[in-house]
Amino acid sequence: MLKEKLTKALLCIVLAAGVLLQPLHAQPAESGTGQTDATPSRLDEVIDSGKLRVGVNPDFRPFSFVDESGKRVGVDIRIAQKLADALGVELEIVAPDNFADLIPMLTDDKVDVVIAGMSITFDRARQVNFTDPYFDTGTSMLMNIGHSAKLGIGNVKDADQLIEQLRSSGNESQLKIAVTEGKSPAAVAKRLFPDATITGYPTNEDAAEATFKGDANLMIHDEVFLKVWLQANESRARFRMVVLDPPIKPDFYGMATRKGDLEWLQLLNVFVHEMRANHQVESYLARFLPNMNTDQMFDRQPLRFDIEDME
Repeated sequence: MLKEKLTKALLCIVLAAGVLLQPLHAQPAESGTGQTDATPSRLDEVIDSGKLRVGVNPDFRPFSFVDESGKRVGVDIRIAQKLADALGVELEIVAPDNFADLIPMLTDDKVDVVIAGMSITFDRARQVNFTDPYFDTGTSMLMNIGHSAKLGIGNVKDADQLIEQLRSSGNESQLKIAVTEGKSPAAVAKRLFPDATITGYPTNEDAAEATFKGDANLMIHDEVFLKVWLQANESRARFRMVVLDPPIKPDFYGMATRKGDLEWLQLLNVFVHEMRANHQVESYLARFLPNMNTDQMFDRQPLRFDIEDME
């Protein structure tokens, strides 16, 4: 009996030692998301399916829009195609009806990655993982010069001067601001101008048109959109509208992925860094904005960034 017990004890010791001495890759390791190493990465699924599903912004020139021929084009579309080519798979572009649908599409596994001119914000980062920024931009102001002259800000040269003159004159409560519903500039407008009237519009174009018509003094939005809109409407808005430089806060576009897949995120980060090293995004942007001086967007000094900017 004693011999039998000793044999069983020795066997247990040998088995335990065998588990401990296994190479790390042979042992299932729990991740912070409850996944194990055995869980396939999105990368494996994309390669196995032969298709990369990319969620894009439904309408955001010059990053994603439908051209005159009915084809979806833009900076983000070119980036998505470059990524698909690098992976050796077919590209499937998925454009929802609304920008707000993109994150639910990602979490519901309807797309593999979102490349949509999406700002990296604190609230979004709680729902998805972001790559490092693939494009640095800023939030700017599009001002109706004539309509704003009544508030004493028609001749300001930048946003700082605008804010200073509004507050010194006590006219902030008369300021009207147009923003796009569901976009981060709405929070920026509320923080900068708590006493102003802020009106949300369904699309970027609707907010810009409202500002042009004088329904608002300012539109606060991404500087690229504002400058593209102003260029496209130059014949009627040249002396009536102006984009104030430099931007009032920094903004960064990142690719979004589902939580928990670090292998897929790491690969996308390598892709982003290679693109930035080769100035690929600048090249794409210049193709869609041939008449705009985009050098100033990339050559200027970095904007100050703090936690208050992470709406």
